[in-house]
Amino acid sequence: MDRVIKEKIEEKRPYYFEKKVIEREMGKGAPRVDEFFKPNETVLEDIDLAQIRTDMKREGEDITTDEIVETTKIIPIKDHMIEITIYERKDQSDSKDKRKVMLFIHGGGFIGGDVRTKGNQCRYLAQQSGAVVISPEYRLAPETPYPGPEIDVIGTIDWIEENAERLNIDTDKMAIMGESAGGHLAINTCLKDEKQRMKLAVSVYGVMDLSKAEDTPYHWDYSLYQMAEEQKDYIMNRLFRFKELNDSMNDLYLQNGESTLDGEVSPLFSKHLDCLPKVLMIEAEFDYFRVCNQEFEKRMQEAGKDFDVIYYEGLDHGFFDRLGSLPQTQDCIDEIAKYIKEM
Repeated sequence: MDRVIKEKIEEKRPYYFEKKVIEREMGKGAPRVDEFFKPNETVLEDIDLAQIRTDMKREGEDITTDEIVETTKIIPIKDHMIEITIYERKDQSDSKDKRKVMLFIHGGGFIGGDVRTKGNQCRYLAQQSGAVVISPEYRLAPETPYPGPEIDVIGTIDWIEENAERLNIDTDKMAIMGESAGGHLAINTCLKDEKQRMKLAVSVYGVMDLSKAEDTPYHWDYSLYQMAEEQKDYIMNRLFRFKELNDSMNDLYLQNGESTLDGEVSPLFSKHLDCLPKVLMIEAEFDYFRVCNQEFEKRMQEAGKDFDVIYYEGLDHGFFDRLGSLPQTQDCIDEIAKYIKEM
């Protein structure tokens, strides 16, 4: 296991947000301090799903310098169809050499997000890695709860395998990655893929435990984060917002009484971690899910798994969205591209 710590670029003091992060948070107004320790009393019927989905549609900038060919296709998955988008470098699209493939799963708490808003990240990853990047528009909750999104991701892998010759893809060099909920789907897909087709799995602050904070066996708490006193309210506010979102995500995604402590639901509790391929965990210092993901790292160690961690100081959940405005996002994709090249 290798653990790489990426230091902040502009803010040098420990336990502070990176400069661009605190500027963004301060621009949102005063933190909701009096709500931090209150139980979540949000009524499911009162959740404004349309607004949540709108808020999640944050596009990064296109920083590619090579021409990227983008193609959409409708593919069959069992009794329905979904759309996928394929990104490939123009200079490689006509190559006779078989290419590596990275399946990218967007985040959004299982209830939002889409392929388009992560399109620039996929373009840049295709440029830097030389791999064909394929991103599925999997179905979302609450319209399609668990395990619907997993079925769509596994079905996309099946389609890639069946069409490998036409796509000019090397099925022995397939990888999968996702951010946030997409990171969860990437890892859970590897755990449930009986053929074990993936050679690399990348989780960008993925959700390894779907449990609400009060239900976690390791007792999630604000005190598990070291925070500079000067920014404590802003840091806690960011953690609180994702704690709140996680509760809603849990209720909308798991609709049939599934237990989050079931290893089929939350990768953290899987008894089959030995089935995972090489894993790369991308983590952020002030991410709500950092605590459960560190527990996941411990369990992978116990299972003797080969995995690496890249840890970004001063950043929070969602930094992968900010391509072009946050240098660490570009650096993150560059690091992932290196792993794809080595695959």
